[in-house]
Amino acid sequence: MNQFFADQIDQLDLAIDQLAVRDRNFDRFALMLIDNVVELVLHQHAKDKILWGKAFESNRKPKPEWKTAVNATGQGFDAKVRYARETSMISASTADSIQYLHYFRNSAYHQGSRHEGILHSLAVFYFRAACSVLRAYKPMMYGTYSGDKISHRAVKYLGKPDLFGQKEAFERACVRLTEVAGALDENLVEDLQTDMLTTIEQTDEWLDFISENSPDRPKRAEVVLECQAWPFAWTDEGKAFALSNGCKATNVVELSNWLGHNYPWPVKVDPIGSWKKRHASLTQETDLDVALKKYCDFMRQSEAFREALDEAVSQLDGYIQQQIDEYRGK
Repeated sequence: MNQFFADQIDQLDLAIDQLAVRDRNFDRFALMLIDNVVELVLHQHAKDKILWGKAFESNRKPKPEWKTAVNATGQGFDAKVRYARETSMISASTADSIQYLHYFRNSAYHQGSRHEGILHSLAVFYFRAACSVLRAYKPMMYGTYSGDKISHRAVKYLGKPDLFGQKEAFERACVRLTEVAGALDENLVEDLQTDMLTTIEQTDEWLDFISENSPDRPKRAEVVLECQAWPFAWTDEGKAFALSNGCKATNVVELSNWLGHNYPWPVKVDPIGSWKKRHASLTQETDLDVALKKYCDFMRQSEAFREALDEAVSQLDGYIQQQIDEYRGK
Protein backbone atom coordinates (compact mmCIF):
# COMPACT_ATOMS: atom_id res chain seq x y z
CA MET A 1 0.00 0.00 0.00
CA ASN A 2 3.00 2.24 0.49
CA GLN A 3 3.65 2.13 -3.28
CA PHE A 4 0.02 2.92 -4.16
CA PHE A 5 -0.12 5.99 -1.92
CA ALA A 6 3.29 7.15 -3.08
CA ASP A 7 2.26 6.88 -6.74
CA GLN A 8 -0.80 9.06 -6.18
CA ILE A 9 1.23 11.66 -4.30
CA ASP A 10 3.76 11.61 -7.15
CA GLN A 11 1.04 12.39 -9.68
CA LEU A 12 -0.47 15.15 -7.58
CA ASP A 13 2.91 16.80 -7.10
CA LEU A 14 3.49 16.65 -10.85
CA ALA A 15 0.06 18.24 -11.34
CA ILE A 16 1.10 21.09 -9.04
CA ASP A 17 4.06 21.85 -11.31
CA GLN A 18 1.75 22.00 -14.33
CA LEU A 19 -0.79 24.24 -12.61
CA ALA A 20 1.91 26.65 -11.50
CA VAL A 21 2.72 27.44 -15.15
CA ARG A 22 -0.82 28.79 -15.77
CA ASP A 23 -0.96 27.73 -19.41
CA ARG A 24 -3.99 25.99 -20.87
CA ASN A 25 -1.97 23.04 -22.22
CA PHE A 26 -0.33 22.48 -18.84
CA ASP A 27 -3.70 22.94 -17.12
CA ARG A 28 -5.17 20.25 -19.36
CA PHE A 29 -2.34 17.88 -18.50
CA ALA A 30 -2.81 18.61 -14.79
CA LEU A 31 -6.54 17.91 -15.07
CA MET A 32 -5.78 14.49 -16.55
CA LEU A 33 -3.30 13.64 -13.81
CA ILE A 34 -5.72 14.70 -11.09
CA ASP A 35 -8.62 12.81 -12.63
CA ASN A 36 -6.47 9.70 -12.87
CA VAL A 37 -5.62 9.90 -9.16
CA VAL A 38 -9.28 10.22 -8.22
CA GLU A 39 -10.29 7.28 -10.40
CA LEU A 40 -7.50 5.06 -9.09
CA VAL A 41 -8.27 5.83 -5.46
CA LEU A 42 -12.00 5.24 -5.90
CA HIS A 43 -11.25 2.01 -7.75
CA GLN A 44 -8.94 0.81 -4.98
CA HIS A 45 -11.57 1.69 -2.38
CA ALA A 46 -14.04 -0.65 -4.10
CA LYS A 47 -11.39 -3.28 -4.79
CA ASP A 48 -10.58 -3.47 -1.07
CA LYS A 49 -14.23 -4.37 -0.42
CA ILE A 50 -14.04 -7.19 -2.95
CA LEU A 51 -10.76 -8.53 -1.57
CA TRP A 52 -12.07 -8.40 1.97
CA GLY A 53 -15.33 -10.03 0.96
CA LYS A 54 -13.61 -13.02 -0.62
CA ALA A 55 -12.67 -14.13 2.85
CA PHE A 56 -16.40 -14.57 3.51
CA GLU A 57 -17.54 -16.16 0.26
CA SER A 58 -19.45 -18.79 2.17
CA ASN A 59 -21.83 -16.06 3.36
CA ARG A 60 -25.05 -16.57 1.42
CA LYS A 61 -26.41 -13.17 2.35
CA PRO A 62 -23.88 -10.56 1.22
CA LYS A 63 -24.39 -6.97 2.24
CA PRO A 64 -26.32 -4.74 -0.22
CA GLU A 65 -23.23 -2.72 -1.11
CA TRP A 66 -21.48 -5.85 -2.45
CA LYS A 67 -23.07 -5.49 -5.90
CA THR A 68 -22.18 -1.81 -6.19
CA ALA A 69 -18.64 -2.61 -5.07
CA VAL A 70 -18.32 -5.19 -7.85
CA ASN A 71 -19.65 -2.68 -10.39
CA ALA A 72 -17.19 -0.09 -9.09
CA THR A 73 -14.23 -2.33 -9.93
CA GLY A 74 -15.22 -2.25 -13.60
CA GLN A 75 -14.30 0.42 -16.11
CA GLY A 76 -17.19 2.78 -15.43
CA PHE A 77 -16.24 5.96 -13.61
CA ASP A 78 -19.82 6.63 -12.48
CA ALA A 79 -19.98 3.32 -10.60
CA LYS A 80 -16.81 4.14 -8.67
CA VAL A 81 -18.17 7.52 -7.58
CA ARG A 82 -21.54 5.99 -6.71
CA TYR A 83 -19.94 3.37 -4.46
CA ALA A 84 -17.74 5.93 -2.71
CA ARG A 85 -20.81 8.02 -2.06
CA GLU A 86 -22.87 5.07 -0.80
CA THR A 87 -20.12 4.09 1.64
CA SER A 88 -19.79 7.69 2.87
CA MET A 89 -16.21 7.95 1.67
CA ILE A 90 -17.20 11.19 -0.05
CA SER A 91 -20.18 13.51 0.38
CA ALA A 92 -23.02 13.84 -2.11
CA SER A 93 -21.85 17.31 -3.15
CA THR A 94 -18.27 16.11 -3.66
CA ALA A 95 -19.54 13.16 -5.68
CA ASP A 96 -21.51 15.48 -7.97
CA SER A 97 -18.53 17.80 -8.42
CA ILE A 98 -16.23 14.90 -9.26
CA GLN A 99 -18.67 13.75 -11.93
CA TYR A 100 -18.77 17.22 -13.47
CA LEU A 101 -14.98 17.54 -13.34
CA HIS A 102 -14.51 14.12 -14.90
CA TYR A 103 -16.68 15.30 -17.79
CA PHE A 104 -14.42 18.32 -18.30
CA ARG A 105 -11.40 16.03 -18.32
CA ASN A 106 -13.02 13.82 -20.97
CA SER A 107 -14.10 16.72 -23.15
CA ALA A 108 -10.61 18.23 -22.97
CA TYR A 109 -8.86 14.94 -23.70
CA HIS A 110 -11.21 13.18 -26.12
CA GLN A 111 -12.91 16.12 -27.86
CA GLY A 112 -10.19 18.76 -27.72
CA SER A 113 -12.42 21.22 -25.87
CA ARG A 114 -10.30 24.06 -24.53
CA HIS A 115 -12.46 25.50 -21.75
CA GLU A 116 -9.86 28.27 -21.71
CA GLY A 117 -11.70 30.68 -19.44
CA ILE A 118 -12.39 28.13 -16.72
CA LEU A 119 -9.86 25.31 -17.14
CA HIS A 120 -7.27 26.55 -14.63
CA SER A 121 -9.77 27.16 -11.84
CA LEU A 122 -11.46 23.83 -12.56
CA ALA A 123 -8.14 22.00 -12.34
CA VAL A 124 -7.20 23.66 -9.04
CA PHE A 125 -10.63 22.90 -7.61
CA TYR A 126 -10.30 19.27 -8.76
CA PHE A 127 -6.87 19.10 -7.16
CA ARG A 128 -8.36 20.02 -3.81
CA ALA A 129 -11.11 17.45 -4.26
CA ALA A 130 -8.50 14.81 -5.12
CA CYS A 131 -6.62 15.61 -1.91
CA SER A 132 -9.79 15.08 0.11
CA VAL A 133 -10.51 11.81 -1.70
CA LEU A 134 -6.99 10.53 -1.06
CA ARG A 135 -7.20 11.51 2.58
CA ALA A 136 -10.60 9.82 2.95
CA TYR A 137 -9.31 6.51 1.60
CA LYS A 138 -8.57 4.05 4.41
CA PRO A 139 -6.84 0.88 3.21
CA MET A 140 -7.24 -2.44 4.95
CA MET A 141 -3.60 -2.31 5.98
CA TYR A 142 -0.41 -0.33 5.51
CA GLY A 143 2.87 -1.94 4.60
CA THR A 144 6.11 -1.81 2.68
CA TYR A 145 7.59 -4.26 0.22
CA SER A 146 11.10 -4.84 -1.01
CA GLY A 147 10.10 -3.92 -4.55
CA ASP A 148 8.65 -0.51 -3.64
CA LYS A 149 10.14 2.40 -5.58
CA ILE A 150 9.21 5.71 -4.01
CA SER A 151 9.88 8.70 -6.28
CA HIS A 152 11.60 11.87 -5.13
CA ARG A 153 8.29 13.69 -5.58
CA ALA A 154 6.60 11.39 -3.05
CA VAL A 155 9.57 11.47 -0.66
CA LYS A 156 9.15 15.27 -0.41
CA TYR A 157 5.84 14.65 1.34
CA LEU A 158 6.37 11.25 2.97
CA GLY A 159 9.95 11.34 4.10
CA LYS A 160 11.08 7.84 5.02
CA PRO A 161 8.46 6.50 7.42
CA ASP A 162 9.08 3.22 9.19
CA LEU A 163 6.67 0.32 9.04
CA PHE A 164 4.61 1.59 11.95
CA GLY A 165 4.55 5.22 10.87
CA GLN A 166 2.94 4.73 7.46
CA LYS A 167 -0.57 5.90 8.36
CA GLU A 168 0.62 9.09 10.03
CA ALA A 169 3.02 9.84 7.16
CA PHE A 170 0.25 9.59 4.59
CA GLU A 171 -2.04 11.75 6.71
CA ARG A 172 0.63 14.44 6.88
CA ALA A 173 1.25 14.18 3.15
CA CYS A 174 -2.45 14.72 2.37
CA VAL A 175 -2.56 17.73 4.67
CA ARG A 176 0.55 19.15 3.04
CA LEU A 177 -0.85 18.67 -0.47
CA THR A 178 -4.02 20.46 0.57
CA GLU A 179 -1.96 23.36 1.92
CA VAL A 180 -0.03 23.61 -1.33
CA ALA A 181 -3.32 23.61 -3.24
CA GLY A 182 -4.39 26.58 -1.15
CA ALA A 183 -1.47 28.57 -2.57
CA LEU A 184 -2.55 27.94 -6.17
CA ASP A 185 -4.38 30.90 -7.66
CA GLU A 186 -7.96 30.25 -8.74
CA ASN A 187 -11.25 32.14 -8.94
CA LEU A 188 -13.75 29.41 -9.68
CA VAL A 189 -17.00 31.31 -9.20
CA GLU A 190 -15.73 34.39 -11.04
CA ASP A 191 -14.46 32.32 -13.96
CA LEU A 192 -17.65 30.25 -14.18
CA GLN A 193 -19.95 33.26 -14.11
CA THR A 194 -17.82 35.10 -16.68
CA ASP A 195 -17.97 32.14 -19.05
CA MET A 196 -21.70 31.76 -18.46
CA LEU A 197 -22.30 35.46 -19.17
CA THR A 198 -20.26 35.23 -22.38
CA THR A 199 -22.42 32.31 -23.48
CA ILE A 200 -25.62 34.22 -22.74
CA GLU A 201 -24.45 37.35 -24.54
CA GLN A 202 -23.39 35.37 -27.58
CA THR A 203 -26.79 33.68 -27.74
CA ASP A 204 -28.47 37.06 -27.40
CA GLU A 205 -26.45 38.39 -30.34
CA TRP A 206 -27.27 35.32 -32.44
CA LEU A 207 -31.00 35.77 -31.86
CA ASP A 208 -30.74 39.41 -32.93
CA PHE A 209 -28.67 38.49 -35.98
CA ILE A 210 -31.24 36.04 -37.29
CA SER A 211 -34.22 38.24 -36.41
CA GLU A 212 -32.73 41.29 -38.12
CA ASN A 213 -31.16 39.64 -41.16
CA SER A 214 -33.42 36.75 -42.22
CA PRO A 215 -35.47 37.52 -45.34
CA ASP A 216 -38.78 37.16 -43.46
CA ARG A 217 -37.58 39.17 -40.40
CA PRO A 218 -38.92 36.76 -37.76
CA LYS A 219 -39.41 37.83 -34.17
CA ARG A 220 -36.93 36.46 -31.66
CA ALA A 221 -39.58 34.14 -30.19
CA GLU A 222 -40.11 32.68 -33.68
CA VAL A 223 -36.38 32.23 -34.14
CA VAL A 224 -36.26 30.22 -30.91
CA LEU A 225 -38.76 27.70 -32.26
CA GLU A 226 -37.65 27.67 -35.90
CA CYS A 227 -33.97 26.98 -35.19
CA GLN A 228 -34.95 23.87 -33.23
CA ALA A 229 -37.78 22.70 -35.49
CA TRP A 230 -36.11 23.00 -38.91
CA PRO A 231 -33.32 20.41 -38.44
CA PHE A 232 -35.67 18.17 -36.44
CA ALA A 233 -38.18 18.15 -39.30
CA TRP A 234 -35.67 16.24 -41.46
CA THR A 235 -35.21 13.43 -38.97
CA ASP A 236 -37.12 10.16 -38.71
CA GLU A 237 -37.90 11.02 -35.10
CA GLY A 238 -39.47 14.33 -36.10
CA LYS A 239 -41.54 12.73 -38.86
CA ALA A 240 -42.67 9.94 -36.53
CA PHE A 241 -43.73 12.42 -33.85
CA ALA A 242 -45.73 14.43 -36.36
CA LEU A 243 -47.40 11.33 -37.82
CA SER A 244 -48.41 9.99 -34.41
CA ASN A 245 -49.86 13.35 -33.38
CA GLY A 246 -52.08 14.03 -36.36
CA CYS A 247 -49.90 16.45 -38.34
CA LYS A 248 -51.27 17.11 -41.84
CA ALA A 249 -48.16 18.78 -43.30
CA THR A 250 -47.45 18.06 -46.96
CA ASN A 251 -43.88 19.36 -47.12
CA VAL A 252 -40.90 19.95 -44.87
CA VAL A 253 -41.65 23.66 -44.45
CA GLU A 254 -45.14 22.93 -43.15
CA LEU A 255 -43.76 20.10 -41.00
CA SER A 256 -41.17 22.40 -39.48
CA ASN A 257 -43.80 25.01 -38.70
CA TRP A 258 -46.06 22.40 -37.11
CA LEU A 259 -43.25 20.97 -35.01
CA GLY A 260 -42.27 24.43 -33.89
CA HIS A 261 -45.67 24.91 -32.28
CA ASN A 262 -46.40 21.36 -31.12
CA TYR A 263 -43.19 19.62 -30.09
CA PRO A 264 -42.09 19.88 -26.41
CA TRP A 265 -38.93 21.86 -27.05
CA PRO A 266 -36.43 22.34 -24.22
CA VAL A 267 -36.54 26.09 -24.97
CA LYS A 268 -40.01 27.38 -25.86
CA VAL A 269 -39.60 31.17 -25.47
CA ASP A 270 -36.83 33.74 -25.68
CA PRO A 271 -34.53 32.40 -22.92
CA ILE A 272 -32.25 35.39 -22.32
CA GLY A 273 -34.25 36.89 -19.45
CA SER A 274 -34.39 33.66 -17.45
CA TRP A 275 -30.77 32.86 -18.28
CA LYS A 276 -29.66 36.20 -16.87
CA LYS A 277 -31.48 35.41 -13.62
CA ARG A 278 -29.58 32.12 -13.42
CA HIS A 279 -26.37 34.02 -14.03
CA ALA A 280 -27.20 36.47 -11.25
CA SER A 281 -27.74 33.53 -8.90
CA LEU A 282 -24.33 32.12 -9.81
CA THR A 283 -22.55 35.41 -9.14
CA GLN A 284 -23.88 35.36 -5.56
CA GLU A 285 -22.90 31.76 -4.86
CA THR A 286 -20.26 31.10 -2.19
CA ASP A 287 -20.40 27.29 -2.09
CA LEU A 288 -18.01 26.08 -4.80
CA ASP A 289 -19.74 22.72 -5.26
CA VAL A 290 -23.09 24.46 -5.72
CA ALA A 291 -21.55 27.03 -8.07
CA LEU A 292 -20.12 24.28 -10.27
CA LYS A 293 -23.49 22.52 -10.31
CA LYS A 294 -25.33 25.70 -11.32
CA TYR A 295 -22.89 26.35 -14.13
CA CYS A 296 -22.86 22.78 -15.43
CA ASP A 297 -26.64 22.43 -15.23
CA PHE A 298 -27.05 25.61 -17.25
CA MET A 299 -24.55 24.58 -19.92
CA ARG A 300 -26.02 21.08 -20.22
CA GLN A 301 -29.65 22.21 -20.30
CA SER A 302 -29.01 24.91 -22.90
CA GLU A 303 -26.55 22.97 -25.05
CA ALA A 304 -28.97 21.51 -27.60
CA PHE A 305 -30.64 24.87 -28.17
CA ARG A 306 -27.35 26.71 -28.49
CA GLU A 307 -26.09 24.19 -31.02
CA ALA A 308 -29.29 24.50 -33.07
CA LEU A 309 -29.07 28.29 -32.97
CA ASP A 310 -25.41 28.19 -33.97
CA GLU A 311 -26.30 26.09 -37.00
CA ALA A 312 -29.07 28.52 -37.95
CA VAL A 313 -26.62 31.42 -37.73
CA SER A 314 -24.16 29.57 -39.98
CA GLN A 315 -26.85 28.87 -42.56
CA LEU A 316 -28.03 32.47 -42.60
CA ASP A 317 -24.48 33.75 -42.84
CA GLY A 318 -23.90 31.43 -45.80
CA TYR A 319 -27.08 32.70 -47.46
CA ILE A 320 -26.02 36.34 -46.98
CA GLN A 321 -22.59 35.66 -48.46
CA GLN A 322 -24.20 33.93 -51.41
CA GLN A 323 -26.44 36.95 -52.04
CA ILE A 324 -23.41 39.26 -51.89
CA ASP A 325 -21.49 37.12 -54.36
CA GLU A 326 -24.43 37.00 -56.76
CA TYR A 327 -24.84 40.78 -56.56
CA ARG A 328 -21.16 41.35 -57.26
CA GLY A 329 -21.37 38.98 -60.23
CA LYS A 330 -24.05 41.05 -61.94
